[in-house]
Amino acid sequence: MQTVLNFLRLSVFSLVVICTFCVTDLFGEHPTSVAILGGQGDAPYAAIVRSDRSVMELSGLPAAGLTYRVAMNSSRRGIIGGTEGVNAYAALVSHKGELTPISGLMAPGEIYTVAIDDSGKGLIGGGHADSSVPYAALISSKGEPKSLSLPPSGLIYSVVLGFFQNGIIGGKGPSNSAYAAFVSHKGVVEPLAGLPAIGAIFWISVSNWHNALIGGQDNESVYAALVSRSGAVTPIANLPLGINYSVAINNAGAGIMGGTSQSQPYAAFVSPQGVATPIQNLPTTAGIIYNVAINASGTGLVAGLTASRPYGAFVAPNGVLTPLQGLPTAEGFLDGIALDRSGYALVGGESDGAPFLALAAPNGQLTYLNSLPENGAINSISSTRLDQIISMYR
Repeated sequence: MQTVLNFLRLSVFSLVVICTFCVTDLFGEHPTSVAILGGQGDAPYAAIVRSDRSVMELSGLPAAGLTYRVAMNSSRRGIIGGTEGVNAYAALVSHKGELTPISGLMAPGEIYTVAIDDSGKGLIGGGHADSSVPYAALISSKGEPKSLSLPPSGLIYSVVLGFFQNGIIGGKGPSNSAYAAFVSHKGVVEPLAGLPAIGAIFWISVSNWHNALIGGQDNESVYAALVSRSGAVTPIANLPLGINYSVAINNAGAGIMGGTSQSQPYAAFVSPQGVATPIQNLPTTAGIIYNVAINASGTGLVAGLTASRPYGAFVAPNGVLTPLQGLPTAEGFLDGIALDRSGYALVGGESDGAPFLALAAPNGQLTYLNSLPENGAINSISSTRLDQIISMYR
């Protein structure tokens, strides 16, 4: 259970799609949203990052609960998910930051994961942890939910859209088995076979290539597998004891995964053929990689904690690390990340009970953004137009 709680509190979604931009946006004349953030302050927290580097907190959020996940599409429309008190909560977010709460969700319950496609349709997942009942729903572009038919017990930890017109959901099923399934645009659920009998799927990533990449745990070992368009599951061999919290795959089929092994941070590249190459020279103190990303050039980004302090590093395709410089030194973690094709990234987390957010240059230098809550954390970042804010620093 502690593994699940750590995952739910700290991991994040990030897939970057780069779009064109307007010159006037760069100088703040018409600032536009370039990213969406989620986490918690004294209440659930979500915000829009704009092209002028300003951070605009969303109004109309619940008075109690937290935001687990956020996602943004190429039209700058978003979706957020979490809790409102003890009940599941999710909302669509316009490009101006206006909320449209989604009614009729699980109560009591939690939304742990969200996705949105370019048409504005969404997919959410979660469940009720105390009773171990899973929940997932397709969301129309107008905010209307359609609940999916799921196993009688389990939880949904990760959802994605855009895999050959299918969605994919993943988590755990009955008897603590790993669970994943395709979801058609009509809501038909087709479970995948060949998953661990004891374990879970914590993260899913898809690309325009032939495979999806899923990650989690197989009994006591790190687990990852490629999933074909037909639903064939090909596990990655020779993985160590531990847990895989996050995976990412780019459109060339190159992947990255991160988690913990032997109580230390663990990460590895995954080739399109399904061969894992461990990333060397990660910290050897106790720690965890909570989130990973990979861009079109094959550059990776890992984020988490080591020695109870935030940790992050860019990873070149040859495995050379460039640690992020100037991260907070107090107790905390780095978790929310969005990586651009240029090698820049937006990163966020928590330090000494307060949230932080920064733009990370490819050399590891950080430029911090302001206007965050005094208390809380940034747990999730999604960006589709990060190039707009990056251009101001070149």
